Amino acid sequence: IYNEVLSDLLKPGRNGLLIREDRKKGLRAEGLSEWVVRSPAEVDGLLRRGAETRATAATAANDASSRSHAVFCLTFEQSEASGGGE
Repeated sequence: IYNEVLSDLLKPGRNGLLIREDRKKGLRAEGLSEWVVRSPAEVDGLLRRGAETRATAATAANDASSRSHAVFCLTFEQSEASGGGE
């Protein structure tokens, strides 16, 4: 969120996203990208990629002050392996 505009840091160019309420999932950013990851390293990679596109600028108090707020949401899902000897 930068200057009151909601953007997807993992999909550059997706700006001006709207917040909608979903009866099952609650408040959500409409059009926000979702990623399937299978390891902590993949999560870290997405966090780093998003951090690189955040808006920052120098201020009198801090050389790299954040000019935006970032929200990173994780949804954990578990499933049992199906047949095949796994």
